[in-house]
Amino acid sequence: MASLRDIRIKIKTIKNIQKITKAMKMVAAARLKRSELKLQATRPYARKIAEVTLDLAALTKWQFLPSFQPRPQTKKVLVLVFTGDRGLAGGFHQQIADGARRFGKKFEPEAEVFYYLIGQKGEQRFRSKQWPIFKSYTETVAAATNSLVREFATEILNYYLQEEFDQIYLYYAKYYSSISQRPRAFQLLPIDPSKARKVEKRGLFIFEPDQQTILEKIIPRYLESEIKRAFMETEVGELGARMTAMASATDNAGDLIDFYQLRYNRIRQSKITTEIAEIVGGAEALETN
Repeated sequence: MASLRDIRIKIKTIKNIQKITKAMKMVAAARLKRSELKLQATRPYARKIAEVTLDLAALTKWQFLPSFQPRPQTKKVLVLVFTGDRGLAGGFHQQIADGARRFGKKFEPEAEVFYYLIGQKGEQRFRSKQWPIFKSYTETVAAATNSLVREFATEILNYYLQEEFDQIYLYYAKYYSSISQRPRAFQLLPIDPSKARKVEKRGLFIFEPDQQTILEKIIPRYLESEIKRAFMETEVGELGARMTAMASATDNAGDLIDFYQLRYNRIRQSKITTEIAEIVGGAEALETN
């Protein structure tokens, strides 16, 4: 049986841990609020440029842009896996990494699947499982500035234009709330016109200067927008998952403190009762003598 001293040490240790988890929860909550506002400001632009690009692609014959024409056969698939760089976020990173691996297996064995890992936690997961890695993104997810995203999007676009890959997907967790981040796959290239809104075929469409020029200009912006959104959704999702995990850890620490405090009180009460019984027994023995 643990001594009172051992239990006191446990209670003190758990209280110290509780202070840390509570502080981390508050930090994550503060950062989450700011990141949520940035994400909400980004989503309308990403949604609108996606609508324009897909609608224009649906109206355009592919001979205008042969480089973006869907390949007749899918032999190589690239999956960009977005995870975070820091731990203490529950199963956030693992769910994305494992989900991306399951998604990639759907193309096998007909096609060869390659994984481009963004985020240190995803890379650690892939290496621990000895899953194949095509390349790793060296910058941190939270530090993805517009210039870095532009360079990254150009790299990905060149992979497709140079026919290194036949299909390219983004795999990241879409942020809904601090307790809900759902991993999803998004086909980045080739552009899928079937996802366009219902386009009204009547009427006259005037393109200035022309469809090919417009698409050549807008497609890189569209790719940058979708990749930037994946970065931001991942950053916000990681903060939300961390806040939830630290809140749960703080509550669990409180439950443990209550448990050990009750155990401490019971042992102490038992010892006091034993001591009283010994004193009464000793007094009675003296009276008898």
